[in-house]
Amino acid sequence: MSGFVYLMKNGDLYKIGCTTNLESEAIKMKPGEIISSFKTNDPKSFEVRLLRLYKKKRIPDTNYFRLSESEVNNCKKHLEGKSNFPKSLNDELRIGLNGSFFFAAITFTISLLINKMFIFSFFLSILFASIPMWSLAILGSFGGYDIDDLTLFSTVSNRLKGFLIAISMSSVAYVLYTFSSLSVAF
Repeated sequence: MSGFVYLMKNGDLYKIGCTTNLESEAIKMKPGEIISSFKTNDPKSFEVRLLRLYKKKRIPDTNYFRLSESEVNNCKKHLEGKSNFPKSLNDELRIGLNGSFFFAAITFTISLLINKMFIFSFFLSILFASIPMWSLAILGSFGGYDIDDLTLFSTVSNRLKGFLIAISMSSVAYVLYTFSSLSVAF
């Protein structure tokens, strides 16, 4: 469900929140003013990521913060889309796949330099590439969210995607390992 994530100033405090109706939220928060907002299909996860980013400045058990001017400017950048800050839980999958590609490239290069066996190196690279996906399957994210701020089952789809990709990569790695064992025997 699409909605808005916003940064609002009320006195000397700032509030980070999400809503489906930005105008009614602004009316409720009078005399506060909305400094910046961002429309997204996954407002809760983006809000929770921002809450974690400014966790040390948070007033306990609220979404209010004591932010410095530079932190406010930084938050505005995120809300205006001028940063590469992940804005949804689906971005976690992209982060994991980038990590998998990086692990695969490094592992393949090192293994090929050491043992000069192409298929075995490919097996190792895919096996190591599955590590970020296993991490996503187990943790549900790469640390961008606090569990207290997310609903109980909000990361289930990410965990399932990570699990299925990790299983697929591990299976391909197993097949390559078996094939490399057979090719060594000949």
